[in-house]
Amino acid sequence: MNKRELIKLKKGNARLYPIYKMFSWDLLFYYAISFIFLTSTKGFSIAQVMLTDALFPVFKIILNIPSMSIIDKIGKRNSLILANFILALSLIELIFCNGLLTLILAYIIMSFAFSIKSIAESDLLYESVSHRKGKSIFSKIEEIGARNYYFLDGITSMATGFLFVVNGYLPMFISLIFVVISIALSTCFKEVTEKKKNEDKNLIQRFKNYKDEVSTAFKFIFKSHRLQAIMMFTLFFDGLIYSSYTLRESMLTNINVPPQFFAIIISGLTIVSGIFAFLQQTIHNKFRNRALTFLVSVYVPTFVIIGLVSLLNINWIIKIAIILVMYMVQYAMQAPYHTLSSRYIKNFTTAEIRTKISSSFDLIKSISQISVALFASYLLTVTTVENNFIILGTMFLGIMFVVLMIMKSRVGLKPEEYRKEDIKFKVKKEGKK
Repeated sequence: MNKRELIKLKKGNARLYPIYKMFSWDLLFYYAISFIFLTSTKGFSIAQVMLTDALFPVFKIILNIPSMSIIDKIGKRNSLILANFILALSLIELIFCNGLLTLILAYIIMSFAFSIKSIAESDLLYESVSHRKGKSIFSKIEEIGARNYYFLDGITSMATGFLFVVNGYLPMFISLIFVVISIALSTCFKEVTEKKKNEDKNLIQRFKNYKDEVSTAFKFIFKSHRLQAIMMFTLFFDGLIYSSYTLRESMLTNINVPPQFFAIIISGLTIVSGIFAFLQQTIHNKFRNRALTFLVSVYVPTFVIIGLVSLLNINWIIKIAIILVMYMVQYAMQAPYHTLSSRYIKNFTTAEIRTKISSSFDLIKSISQISVALFASYLLTVTTVENNFIILGTMFLGIMFVVLMIMKSRVGLKPEEYRKEDIKFKVKKEGKK
């Protein structure tokens, strides 16, 4: 393939990516009613739902290495086709699950799909855009795709609750249709990097090789003050965001919000995320190395406010209004966070190490999600949802204050302000023949 043809393929990928992400970033028509589908239609308890939320990232950790192996063996394009097909199978399993074990099986299948997607999607885009003199349209395209997804999810979710009232399974089948669209769109991507030649003869050797490669990525992370700081931030903050979804929906259930209005609230919040998704570049430009500090400073206090307001003896409508405003603030802050986080992790990386670092951070995110979700699940068994918000909010105010002090001089700097260990990766060649 000559250079001109390669540039054409890359441009095609870049143009397609925002459309693909709009349909494929996550499940559509599902999350607005997932909680009440599991608790009302399938009969699971809130604690069981939170427990399975905690198990989901466990499965992602276990399946991380096989996912990386698949991506390197068949390429990112084919991996996305496979991952979206597996995601469709997980929805079918959810539709027919009739107990905790079958629900766990559905989550195992789903986690495998998202393990592949989370690495292959952003890496395919990153390799399809230019990065001259530190400038890249990667985050801009990611931002457009995220915004499109939030808008589509928000608009479609408005109908989800009413469809759920007609039949609890209707939104699940429509969600499955959108996954089929994702499969079709993923076939339109083109591979722009050569697939690795894998000469391993057995899975054990392949596992050992990937363990070594991930180990190499972590060695680079531990040498880089910049990545160390982002790692600590991710280790705590990502889990809080992950657990917040079930906690918010538990609060809505406690106050007896009808399913149709439940979905409208979630869809409205999703639209808020779409509106604020495009602000990531503005936040980065304005706050520079304090961009993540700004997001956390606004996001975390809302947990304490939600918990305290829910316990106040005030007018019910005023109480609900304040809580929903705090929900809006959370959705507004988490939208730019995802794009900024992906951008900061991939900055200064090469194709040689990028996939491994992405996978390593996916591992860190999973550990964060497991830890916080298990803790929140435990709290739900010993105290109320309201107290859960207060406890988590207070804890993370203290934790994130310490983390942000460490990050202050390490993240969001100009390239020339970093140490060479922060942005230069060198792989040792010894032992290779």
